[in-house]
Amino acid sequence: MLASNSGNGKDFELPCVCVWNMALIGIDIGGTKILACIGDKTGKIFASKRIATKPLKGPQKGLPAIAELIRKMLQEVNMGPKDIQAIGISSPGPVSVKKGMMLTPPNLPEWHNTKLVEFFEKEFEKPTVMNNDANAAALAEYDFGGSQRTPNLVYLTCSTGMGGGAIVEGKLVQGISDVAAEVGHFVLDIQGPQCPCGQRGCFEEYCGGAALARKMQKEIQEKSINTKILELAQGNIGKIDAACLVNAVKENDPYARTIWSEFTLRLAQGIGVVLMNFNPEALILGTIAIHAGDYLLNPVKEHLINFAWKPNVLSCRVEASAIGEEISELSGIALAIQALEAQP
Repeated sequence: MLASNSGNGKDFELPCVCVWNMALIGIDIGGTKILACIGDKTGKIFASKRIATKPLKGPQKGLPAIAELIRKMLQEVNMGPKDIQAIGISSPGPVSVKKGMMLTPPNLPEWHNTKLVEFFEKEFEKPTVMNNDANAAALAEYDFGGSQRTPNLVYLTCSTGMGGGAIVEGKLVQGISDVAAEVGHFVLDIQGPQCPCGQRGCFEEYCGGAALARKMQKEIQEKSINTKILELAQGNIGKIDAACLVNAVKENDPYARTIWSEFTLRLAQGIGVVLMNFNPEALILGTIAIHAGDYLLNPVKEHLINFAWKPNVLSCRVEASAIGEEISELSGIALAIQALEAQP
């Protein structure tokens, strides 16, 4: 029996007899794709499927489509809804964990004020928990990552945007309005670039992948800059992104190195604020750090002493996530574990 993973074109080969007594469902809702998976408390993923978000047009069509995706996966691994123990949903913020709702995600306007928990609890009659994607990823790092069970841990998405989740003394920090550790909107420079959130000089405007891409596209076009970045984007200004930047840095492109120097300095500044606020033992960085490795980590570590007290810097491991591409699956599974453990 094979369970298809349409996200990466690979299949998970499953044993002939598929019997698990702890089936957890993970769901990750994003602006581009929606993922659903079946896993267990150890972080083993048995099946994973993805569907595009935009064609669904909103929750009226989208939520039933996710439920159908889950049923198909269960069937493929010789299971049924009765075998589900709990469901976890990772969603773009802002969210209301108390109400089980996705509130007003900027990239999903048609999904505003969607009652995710209510729908899936009614659909499958299983305990369900939701949270924003950065908090869910922090839980995944705590449960399954390279710093597993580190009691004081902060995760920064370091991807298209800059989200964050904090574990303090083994517990996720939620905040009264579910926006604790919203690091992307720490203001690093009040005179800095305008952020869509309404503030100026936010951490995300300096270190989010989308903001980096906009900056490079504008400068390269307006100043006719000759750079490897444009070549890596196949000559298309609109295709320039953070991945092009990382690869150009690795090829020692002068313009890319200049952008990278500014980026790593600001990243260290933002991380310094995190170290002073949370004093974590581990700070885990997501997508861009995973692809850049020491090209990112080395300069950031060199700069950190300028932005945080020495004891805070020396007591914290700053590293790229070891989970990698499975973060979407494991984020949902980590939330499902929360739902399961909350039961009597």
